[in-house]
Amino acid sequence: MIEILERSKDNVLGFEVSGKISESDFRDTAAKLDEAIKKYKKISWLFVVKSNKYDSPHIIFEIMGWALKNLSHFDRMAVVGDKIWEELLIEADSYLFGDQYYDISQLEEAWQFVEGKVELMY
Repeated sequence: MIEILERSKDNVLGFEVSGKISESDFRDTAAKLDEAIKKYKKISWLFVVKSNKYDSPHIIFEIMGWALKNLSHFDRMAVVGDKIWEELLIEADSYLFGDQYYDISQLEEAWQFVEGKVELMY
């Protein structure tokens, strides 16, 4: 399941990922992001990852394809989690996507980053 977080506003969107992610979860979330891109041209987003399970491996390729297609519309991106493998994955893909990883204890700092109130961590 992917739910939009209340702190989301204008071109800054936050989501919480928990349980299994279905294709419809991804498509609903992509539609919200696409709507913000259409309205604002550039968006910043934050994902709080409480679970990273997919109904199908196909979803991972859909997510990557969507992200690559929209890369030029991303301003600031943060992934918030509590697992070392998430941190390592985000560090690796930050060269392509420019996203930042934050531990769950740093959720406020992650929000401040995507809201443009603080500079890049690295």
